[in-house]
Amino acid sequence: MSQPYTLLMRLEGPMQSWGYRSRFDYRDTALEPTRSGVIGMICAAMGIARGEDISRFDAMRMGVRVDKEGRPERDYHTAMNVIKADGSGGNDTVVSYRDYLADASFTVGLQSENTDLLCEIAEALRNPVWTLFLGRKAFPLVVPPLNFDDCPKAGTLEEHLFSGHSDKRIVIETPDGERTQHDWPLCFRERRFKPRTIQTRFGGKTT
Repeated sequence: MSQPYTLLMRLEGPMQSWGYRSRFDYRDTALEPTRSGVIGMICAAMGIARGEDISRFDAMRMGVRVDKEGRPERDYHTAMNVIKADGSGGNDTVVSYRDYLADASFTVGLQSENTDLLCEIAEALRNPVWTLFLGRKAFPLVVPPLNFDDCPKAGTLEEHLFSGHSDKRIVIETPDGERTQHDWPLCFRERRFKPRTIQTRFGGKTT
C-alpha cells in the first residue's frame, strides 16, 4: 500500500465566506472552508478555467483544523432595476443577504498518495496564475497559504491536524461521517456538486 502524504495550507483573512447552500438572493457560509471553495482556490492558482475537468482532485481527502473560530456576520446588498426571470427590465429592487466569517483562521490539509499532484498544487499556491481569495473575490488572504519551503509531508490528515491541537475543532472527511455536506465539486461552470460525509472531532475524539 502506498504511503499517504499531506499538504497543509493556512487560510486566514479578515473576512471569509464558504457557501454551500446559497440560492438566489441569499448567500450563506459554512463555519469552515468547504471542499468546493478549496478546490476552487487551487484551480485559480493553477489556472484551471471553470469548464475544465477537475476529476484529478477527486482522489484527495480533505480536513480542516479551526485555529480561530470566525465570528458570523451578515451584509445586506440592494440592487436596483433587477432583470426579471422572463428577461424583461423593471423598477424592482432586490435586497440580498450575504453571510461571512470575520477574523477566522484555518489550517486545511489535503491528503493523497499522489505526491506529484500535491507538489504541483504547492508550487501553484506559491506562484498563482490568478488571484486567490477566501470564498469571494472581495475577501483576500492576509498571509500566503504556504511558506516558501512548505511541501507535502508523509502521514495522514489525522497525524498532521490533530498533533498538538487537542483543543481545536477539526472537520475531516470520512466514509462514516456524522453529517453530509453537498460541496464536492464536479463542474464549476455547470455548478454540479455531490455530497461528502464529514466528522467533527476534538483532539481525535468524535463529538
